[in-house]
Amino acid sequence: MSDMETTDPARPPTDPRWRPTPTKFIVTAILLVAIVVPLLVPTYTRVEPRVFGFPFFYAYQLGWVFLAAALCGLSFWLLRRERAAYLRARDVGSRADDQPRSEQRRTSSANDDERGGL
Repeated sequence: MSDMETTDPARPPTDPRWRPTPTKFIVTAILLVAIVVPLLVPTYTRVEPRVFGFPFFYAYQLGWVFLAAALCGLSFWLLRRERAAYLRARDVGSRADDQPRSEQRRTSSANDDERGGL
């Protein structure tokens, strides 16, 4: 059996780190912008306008240092938010699975009574 075929029992197959999600596609796009745009030479091959007496190239590259750091922070925040939402949903689902069926029905009917019944 190769390394690719073995599965880690500690990591269930539904682990959100390995599923493609819209958030991961957005994060990928954000990070690609932070990497690719500073490499596009036509965006900065000029001397004018000068920024604080420095040629545009230096100001542009320095600006991308801070912008790339901000984009990395945004990406981290998005992924952390997605992970927290997954854990909340998993915890709510596991608590509902832990209750006996009769108690779930009782809780459900009590909630219906509070809302005016169905």
